[in-house]
Amino acid sequence: MNQAVQIQDGFEVLEERMIIRLIVSGLVMHCHISGVGVNKMAAFYQDHQFDLEELINERVEEELWDENGVIHINADSICS
Repeated sequence: MNQAVQIQDGFEVLEERMIIRLIVSGLVMHCHISGVGVNKMAAFYQDHQFDLEELINERVEEELWDENGVIHINADSICS
């Protein structure tokens, strides 16, 4: 399904997870990035921002989110 995706710049931290906010066809969704220490999140985001955005777009295109509309990504899948 072709859906308009707008990924907000930056991230938030919630319960030691990196949270990226995105808007998909007018709906606010979140992507939870696990596997990154809180003290390393800023550097990880800066180093992998475009990889994250590409992976998020792929997950949206394939509708890979949980029942709450949250996309889950483990940092290891980006660093490998």
